[in-house]
Amino acid sequence: MNSMLTDIAAILVLFLIVFLIFREIVFRWRIRLRVLMGDAELLNDSRVKVIEIVQAPEGSMAVDAIRMIPIEE
Repeated sequence: MNSMLTDIAAILVLFLIVFLIFREIVFRWRIRLRVLMGDAELLNDSRVKVIEIVQAPEGSMAVDAIRMIPIEE
């Protein structure tokens, strides 16, 4: 009896872990689709955190460390 309860608990935990992983994969897939479609409602969505918004041509790269040298006239 005790072994059966342990097995049931292990199966439930396993299903919970698989469910959470599946839900996270679907969530990230849907967010990626929304970003690609340019959904402006992502800015107001409480499930995502917007860190940086960059408007640039496709293929552009953001560079954090830019060395600036003053130009003398």
